[in-house]
Amino acid sequence: MGEVEMTGWRRRSEWRPSARAWAMRGALALFVLFAAGCGPGYLDAGKKVPATPENRAIHNVLVSYHKAMEDRDVSALRKLISKRYYENGGTTDTDKDDYGIDRLEAEVLPKLQANVKRVQFRIRLLAIAIDGDNANAEFEYVGRALLTEGGKESYKMWNDFAQMKLLREDGAWKIAEGL
Repeated sequence: MGEVEMTGWRRRSEWRPSARAWAMRGALALFVLFAAGCGPGYLDAGKKVPATPENRAIHNVLVSYHKAMEDRDVSALRKLISKRYYENGGTTDTDKDDYGIDRLEAEVLPKLQANVKRVQFRIRLLAIAIDGDNANAEFEYVGRALLTEGGKESYKMWNDFAQMKLLREDGAWKIAEGL
């Protein structure tokens, strides 16, 4: 029997990748990074809200809103709120529970700071719709708050669906309705 030559096998100390091999590996690594970074991804677990730059900007407002509410940080909330804020209280048959930015500043935010002792909640983003400088973010929220009313503390729990309206002001998205 003749001797069999094993090609492609070398001792470890002899094997060195060529410059071309390094270039190919580098190009492959860049392609993988580029391909992973180019896909839009999603901002929600249900994969309904694409992670476009505009959607991400609105999502960031919701994240900041969530943090400000849990921290009871009225100053941070003020930075997120539009000068044209208007809340209709969820009713259409009366305007007695409606308020704008002035009442929000004078009554609602001080109550938040004084009466709400602790807030914990989760927001599950459902949809974002953008039309020029107007946007709607739909979400489900689940949470609880420790409230003080009349000197008594009690927890309030809630689970609901909501919509937050946003307006673009001076290049930034601001909450116009739905705190």
